Amino acid sequence: MDFHNNYIFNFRSFFVKFFATCFGLGYTPLFPGAVGVTLGTIVAYLVHPFIFWQKGLITLILVIVAIPLTTEAEKLLQVKDCKKIIIDEIIGVLTATIWFSHLSLVMFLAVFIIYGLIDLIKVFPANVIEYLSGGWGIVFDDVVAGGYTAMTLVLIFQFLKL
Repeated sequence: MDFHNNYIFNFRSFFVKFFATCFGLGYTPLFPGAVGVTLGTIVAYLVHPFIFWQKGLITLILVIVAIPLTTEAEKLLQVKDCKKIIIDEIIGVLTATIWFSHLSLVMFLAVFIIYGLIDLIKVFPANVIEYLSGGWGIVFDDVVAGGYTAMTLVLIFQFLKL
């Protein structure tokens, strides 16, 4: 490989890893997934004032971008569903919150805790989906976890009459 092609490859590899790890935050030595959930909660809080279709469109665009991005990042990092890849946690938290028009800061804290637990436990079918090839498994197990989080929140809201 000549210098020019090697430079382009390194430049491309850097940006794939940079975005898949959310600007390098996935390289955090302790609990990178928790860092991803924290970042996802912040992003969800920032987009929360948007209307449903706007939040849905943002989430859909992230899913469409993240699947090939995480597929390539997994190859570069040479680890199946590498824990450094945390863009999927942002997508999962967004999936959990786009359905609600009014969430307080306390409710966002609940999202952080509930989503983190559900994602960690890998409730069926997330435990099967995570074995899909490349970015499909990386992203969609978090989409499922986000869906379970949203359903859990609805049940909590109904129980507490919020």
